[in-house]
Amino acid sequence: MTIRTTRWSPDTCSCVIEYTWDDTQTESTRTHSLNTLVNKCPAHSILATDQDRWNAVFEENPRKNQALQHILDNSPTTALYDIIGSTRKLKETLGFNFSFSGTAPNRVLTVSFNGVSLTTTQKNTIQAALNTKFGTGKVTVV
Repeated sequence: MTIRTTRWSPDTCSCVIEYTWDDTQTESTRTHSLNTLVNKCPAHSILATDQDRWNAVFEENPRKNQALQHILDNSPTTALYDIIGSTRKLKETLGFNFSFSGTAPNRVLTVSFNGVSLTTTQKNTIQAALNTKFGTGKVTVV
């Protein structure tokens, strides 16, 4: 067993986190454990402990990534994606915008796209899929 340490700067906030993991475990079974919070962003610094901050960041960042993939996988329009192999990927000509609002650990993710105009019906279809996956009020499409 070799314990590795990774320094991670998520793209969802300015926290900088060092976490440890066992490189003999497969990626699907591996667990990451907080080692040190190098930098605490304003949104997460209000939380009581570094473990609370880690939990919030480690929930928010994957939620953003999973939300984009879930949108593409359930998209009511091919205008959002290209199929590469068997995976839907965001068209290179489009932008995916995201922001978080509210107070951690219950921040709301808001997402939008530039380079494409989605109809109200398309946005409603995407919103319904996100509500099913994450729960109502966790991710909002604008």
